[in-house]
Amino acid sequence: FVDQKKGEVNELKQLLKNINVERDMKRKRDVIKKVIAYMTLGIDVSRLFTDMIMAIETKDVVIKKMVYLYLCTYANSQPDLAIMCINSLRRECENEDPTVRGLA
Repeated sequence: FVDQKKGEVNELKQLLKNINVERDMKRKRDVIKKVIAYMTLGIDVSRLFTDMIMAIETKDVVIKKMVYLYLCTYANSQPDLAIMCINSLRRECENEDPTVRGLA
């Protein structure tokens, strides 16, 4: 069971890097939902950290919420990589939308 999930985590990594998924917000949202679902099931999806950081750069607030949940969960175990998202979070704090500022 665990080996099957590792394969699926690798598949999610490929989907997050896929340019077609990047452009289609619904597909991107579905992929990130799957990452969060695996995370809540206790499956280690920490190797997706850099791909999830890249997913912050979106206008979709739902995607931002899910990515921030992921980052909050794995930032303690990946402190060196967590530093990479600081600039993105600072930009979000200066956003016009109060919802986005609040999330950051």
